[in-house]
Amino acid sequence: LHYAMRHNHDIVCEAPMGEYLYYQLTTCLIDAVSKGSPRMHKIHIEADIDGSKLPCAGKVGTGISCGIDSLHVLACQSSTPMKRHNITHLAFNNVGSHGEGERAKQLFAERRKHAENFCQEYGFELTEVNSNLMDEFKQRHFLTHTYSSSFAIYVLQKLYAIYYYASSDSIFDFSLKDNDRKPSGYYEALILSMFSTDTLRIYCEGETSTRQEKVEKVVQYLPSYKYLNVCTVTAENCSRCEKCTRTLLALDVLGKLEAYRDVFDINYYNQHKQHYLKTLVIKNAVHNDTYMELYPYLKKQILFTTRIKAIPGICKEWLVQKLPQGRLRNRMEKCYHLIRG
Repeated sequence: LHYAMRHNHDIVCEAPMGEYLYYQLTTCLIDAVSKGSPRMHKIHIEADIDGSKLPCAGKVGTGISCGIDSLHVLACQSSTPMKRHNITHLAFNNVGSHGEGERAKQLFAERRKHAENFCQEYGFELTEVNSNLMDEFKQRHFLTHTYSSSFAIYVLQKLYAIYYYASSDSIFDFSLKDNDRKPSGYYEALILSMFSTDTLRIYCEGETSTRQEKVEKVVQYLPSYKYLNVCTVTAENCSRCEKCTRTLLALDVLGKLEAYRDVFDINYYNQHKQHYLKTLVIKNAVHNDTYMELYPYLKKQILFTTRIKAIPGICKEWLVQKLPQGRLRNRMEKCYHLIRG
């Protein structure tokens, strides 16, 4: 759908389309997304409409990346008084988050073992969708992740009655404006409600929580001490990338670093703490919400020299934010890293 709207292609369905889905896409979602950006076209869907219900096994699923968002869903939805809403299946999908080409296949295989071990230890069924979607339809995953992940859900819609999609952005940041160059997470609450039907309910889980509120919930979930995995660079946490940095700072605020020694290099973090705090200064200066909520708790630990060293990074972040997502922005970031060594 996102690809078709971006490239102004109408969609012709060879198989019948469910009445609920057809109605919600054609009367609301396509119209709303197209009005948010002139580059997203109001396309037409041609399909036979089928109002009958698909058979459904009534299971409850969610993704198992073992990141903060993923483990937050498990911490909140695994054992509730609402029995039909408790998670039964964990999905491990390859629809863009691992990248493209051979590297994506390798990373998917490495991370799959981590998910498999979690399911075996805690009694969940593992489902897997391994697709060449991103190789065939060239798209930027950060723009389309809600759409491509929903594709993986629909592949198994006869299994799921409920699926919890781990929210990537807060509902308070909801926006359809300039959605051609902003992550789909900004309006995923709308997308998922429009993709829900009479037999499949997709919930945007955790959308009212901040990142730190999610971390606070995750540290109370004991399996996270062994399985928390946030890194997008390697199969294990590298403890150095932006996502690892953000998570280590969040755990530091909560005094929980030692509990995660099995999954992070805590010694490296402690020895290079000012480097991590420099990132905090940079991100806080450019009003990154995730870091802004951490800053008040750690600001007294930041050395004056660290603040000085952060100035080039602040200038770079400010300049990059002024550019739209795309090739120019990516090239400027690469040039900055080359210059900085």
